[in-house]
Amino acid sequence: MKRIVLPSIVVVVAGALALVALPAAGIAADGTTAAAAAPPATGVVAYYFHGNFRCKTCLAIERLSRETITAEFPDELSSGRLTWRAVNVEEPDNEHFVRDFELTTRSLVLVSYEDGKVVRHRNLDKVWQLVHDEDAFSQYVREAARAFLASD
Repeated sequence: MKRIVLPSIVVVVAGALALVALPAAGIAADGTTAAAAAPPATGVVAYYFHGNFRCKTCLAIERLSRETITAEFPDELSSGRLTWRAVNVEEPDNEHFVRDFELTTRSLVLVSYEDGKVVRHRNLDKVWQLVHDEDAFSQYVREAARAFLASD
């Protein structure tokens, strides 16, 4: 019996291409752009804060947030004005984010840095309400990020 290996090859090639394409878009394969603990000197970071347990809804919020940020802000990402980072707040080096941004659950937070210090932040708390409506979710994230960047 002859096995078909073409689908496996396609998956491997697609995965390899994704690993090459992500850094070009300002996003590493693990969803971060740099060590989570090292903020940029100046700029805005769109953080998705998660824990060790990743439910279906949490994963959807992360995916939709990342997709919206990368699709809507390619110039800002490539220039470094905006950075995407997925951060596990249950890792010891990242636990401070819970206190810093008063997190009560998994969250998408926009943070503006100047000279390595937090200038302001905004928790996009409606992502939980909108996660099942992809268009409304993307519009909410897009508009919030645009407004945040415009006042930066």
